[in-house]
Amino acid sequence: VDVQLRHYRDIEGGQYEAVTSIEMGEHVGDEEYAGFAELLHRVLRPQGRVLVQQMSRGVRAPGGGAFIETYIAPDMHMRPLGQTVELLEGAGLEVCSVESMREHYVRTIAAWHHTLEERWNDFVALVGEPTARVWRLYLVGGGLAFEGRRMGVDQILAVRPDARGGTGMPRTFAHWYGTETSQQL
Repeated sequence: VDVQLRHYRDIEGGQYEAVTSIEMGEHVGDEEYAGFAELLHRVLRPQGRVLVQQMSRGVRAPGGGAFIETYIAPDMHMRPLGQTVELLEGAGLEVCSVESMREHYVRTIAAWHHTLEERWNDFVALVGEPTARVWRLYLVGGGLAFEGRRMGVDQILAVRPDARGGTGMPRTFAHWYGTETSQQL
């Protein structure tokens, strides 16, 4: 395992078996995402996998809106899931699986909000009351945005095909996770 703490543009080398990008892709920027996807392709070995988890918005939905983009993540750019898939495929990756976690995030944010309220005084002592109030508002509004399908979170599994187009992916996900018996093959 090679864990690197650096800007994605500064990653050197390649031939990685697997790469993951968790909650980072929405911060790359709209103009830079194609280059980011090309870098993912370049650093993977043939049949290497990449897992991208990032926030999305609906085709006609505003995503986070002005509040989130001003106070929470000013560099965030959410795009519809299909546009992200198109950019990854345009870079030469083959998308094998997509999982929406939007409804999971409704529950996740509710749990975060509960913890914030339960430990409110600790949080205020750590960041100050104005910041704590902004995050309280974000958690309430974010939960509503996920619930109302204005924002989503998706995991995209993609592979860099080898020269013959092979991905090395298992025949089924049950086989991949070891739940398929030899009789089922």
